[in-house]
Amino acid sequence: MSETQTDPAWQILALDTGTSMLEKSMLTYTSGFGEIVRVPRVMWVLRGPTTIVVDTSVPMNGRPSEFIGEDFSREAHQVPANALSQAGIDPADVELVLLTHLHWDHAGNCDLFPDARVLVQQQELRYAISPGRFFRRSFLSPLSGWERPPYLVPRLDVVDGQTTIAPGVVVVPVPGHTPGSQAVIVNTRHGRFAIAGDAICTYENIEADLPPGFHTDVDASISSMDLVRQFTGHVLPSHDYAVLSDGPVTEIGAVHAARPLPPIPAAGPRPTS
Repeated sequence: MSETQTDPAWQILALDTGTSMLEKSMLTYTSGFGEIVRVPRVMWVLRGPTTIVVDTSVPMNGRPSEFIGEDFSREAHQVPANALSQAGIDPADVELVLLTHLHWDHAGNCDLFPDARVLVQQQELRYAISPGRFFRRSFLSPLSGWERPPYLVPRLDVVDGQTTIAPGVVVVPVPGHTPGSQAVIVNTRHGRFAIAGDAICTYENIEADLPPGFHTDVDASISSMDLVRQFTGHVLPSHDYAVLSDGPVTEIGAVHAARPLPPIPAAGPRPTS
């Protein structure tokens, strides 16, 4: 995928929309057992020729006990509607919502954007409606007791494979964490960034070559991290407070671009904790 001189340079905003305390091995496979870490629930906004939201966070009206039992808290400024307001975004002006995947903490508020077309990979939607038993609650599937998953909105649509969404914005399948996960590749004035969803939860995943700890296919997860390296020079992980370097509303910029993206490791022993 190559940039063209006609591709616009988008602005990326990271919004803090909630906080969880997790055992680290949920994020870094085989590493960090027993270590508790604080992680954000990030909603992304792309500003350019139009306004695009990437991932819609944990449902605003839900209770933590309804999800998968993770510790989750949300202060007033982290409520998605309030976070968008702090960023100067009117949900009615959002034309597109891109969902990296359909887990409870990434696809929970699609109805907040009444006029937006909501896009997800076809494979992800197919799996989320009837997932394996272990993953039902993660997807807020009807099989787990939810009457209607929050991503089933009237303007929901699917893409199939790598797709150009707008000049300078491309979605790329990155399965592993879920069967139909996708990364959003965005051209900015600081370079090309991958909003990786949970294909890359923390910078440590890509720097230590550790897949996320919560996945449907660990081999696919590794392959997807390698694919992200091939598509872009910069990564934005989904659950790392380092992306929120300027606070609850952070514009992605030079400080994020300065973080080096390690190359695909040579074959050899896996890293150990």
